[in-house]
Amino acid sequence: MRVCVVGAGASGLPAIKACLEEGLDVVCFEKSADIGGLWNYRPNQKSIGGTVMESTVVNTSKEMMAYSDFPPPAEYANFMHHTKVIEYIKDYAKHYGLVEKIRFNTTVKRISRNADDGKYLVSLESGEIEEFDKLMLCTGHHAQPSYPELKNLDKFKGQVKHAYDYTNPSGYEGKDVFLLGIGNSALDIAVDIAKIAKSVTISTRRGTWIFNRVSQGGMPYDVQLFSRYYDVLLKTVPWTLANDFMEHRLQQRMDHDIYGLRPDHRFFQQHPTVNDALANLLCAGYITVTEDIDTFTEDSVIVKGGREFKCDVFVTCTGYTFDFPFVDSEIVDIKNQQVPLYKYVFPTNSDSVAVIGLIQPIGSIAPISEIQSRWAARVFAGRCALPSSKQQILDVVQKKEDMKRRYFDSIKHTIQVDYMTYMDEIAEIIGCLPPMKQYLMSHPRFWMKLFMGPNVPYVYRLVGPHAWDGAEQAIWTVPERVKKPLKNRQCRTRKHKKRGTTDEYFRYATQKVIATNISILFCSGLLLYCSATATLPPAIYFLSFFLFFTLYGATLMWFDLQYDMTTII
Repeated sequence: MRVCVVGAGASGLPAIKACLEEGLDVVCFEKSADIGGLWNYRPNQKSIGGTVMESTVVNTSKEMMAYSDFPPPAEYANFMHHTKVIEYIKDYAKHYGLVEKIRFNTTVKRISRNADDGKYLVSLESGEIEEFDKLMLCTGHHAQPSYPELKNLDKFKGQVKHAYDYTNPSGYEGKDVFLLGIGNSALDIAVDIAKIAKSVTISTRRGTWIFNRVSQGGMPYDVQLFSRYYDVLLKTVPWTLANDFMEHRLQQRMDHDIYGLRPDHRFFQQHPTVNDALANLLCAGYITVTEDIDTFTEDSVIVKGGREFKCDVFVTCTGYTFDFPFVDSEIVDIKNQQVPLYKYVFPTNSDSVAVIGLIQPIGSIAPISEIQSRWAARVFAGRCALPSSKQQILDVVQKKEDMKRRYFDSIKHTIQVDYMTYMDEIAEIIGCLPPMKQYLMSHPRFWMKLFMGPNVPYVYRLVGPHAWDGAEQAIWTVPERVKKPLKNRQCRTRKHKKRGTTDEYFRYATQKVIATNISILFCSGLLLYCSATATLPPAIYFLSFFLFFTLYGATLMWFDLQYDMTTII
């Protein structure tokens, strides 16, 4: 069975590997001269695809963006510069012998389907046509810039660019720069040029919540928050409470009202914007955040409310559109960014086509692309069956409805998923979901590690097809790899203050539980004694105070665990 993989980026490489694991004959077509996709920095070759900026640092930590059987080197920074990301990707490809399956400098011009035998005809720019039984599209969703329609933009005489065109701050020295949009790209560009430009202004229509890479204790935010413990809490507590809690934490770093950033929507209703430097630069006056754009003059931008900003360079940071213009619509039909794919992978009328990495998680795409590829390869190999077309359509409709209920109405909210929920959903289908109940009984210390610790991709190699013998060890050693690049000087620490193991969590948490329960017992006993002469039954007093102190203790544990999470990693 022959499989065609289009694209050798962060999604295409695990697709190749998954096919090899299932014994499939795979060929990958890559239009550039190297692997890595977006992470292959090539500022002078924009015509062959998008690329990161010169200063780009990844927004997810190395442990959470790793492939499930290839931990990153301990000495790498937690939030890697793009040069380290591409180095990691190349090491992964070399380790598993993926490069030999890739044909570089080969552009796919058209993909159609043979009406007679159902095979896919891949027409290359060279004029060659090759036949394949299965197809995996791994080109991502950052290749085609989306341009907004703006009133009187034609009057503006300065430079007009899209974030897609930005590579480095060269040429922005002493310029008045105005950026439209407040997503990750806009803030990365603003921060990059803030200290060399004459002025930097960001225009936002809705505002946004600003999330920091570095969280409590100086730990990466995702290794603290992306755990099964938090996943259970989010699915248990009222949605309003979950939003209140996250917004409260963000407000401690930067008051979004004072800085003019607070959006109308709640935290979990949009993909948050990740940036660590914005608050400092706003406070120092290097960056200004203002209203939505109203109109333009020859050398300025006028925002709603009438304020006018001088502008030499206008940059639209308005995202990207995605489709597959080189694929016949009968194979994959994506219009207006609507994705009619079963679990964002399979067209509902076919089990021989898989779209990999066309997804926007709150978390990293790489592990999701990998688990999608594992599932697709097993379907192609006949080791995993898809439900009926009708059931698939129902699932697509249900996911759209769930999306509408959660996110504010926007064309960009069509491929949003929660990292853990989605990973577990696909893992259960494959059969690689970690058996938590089994570990609770047979290996409780490891269960605690899986439940309270970060849900790193290695957990999906513990069991199931193509399990990895080193998965458990990789999970245990996450703290070492997280902390190694941070501490290059030894400090004297008192024994009772040392942190970093699960045992410390037990020590701290147990003390809180004992203190709370002693308070409950003491107060309950006192009430029972005093209620001997009261008209109400003693049980009423006992129950009232028991419930009160239970809620009190639970509240203490909730907030204290935010500190405690640093002891798990």
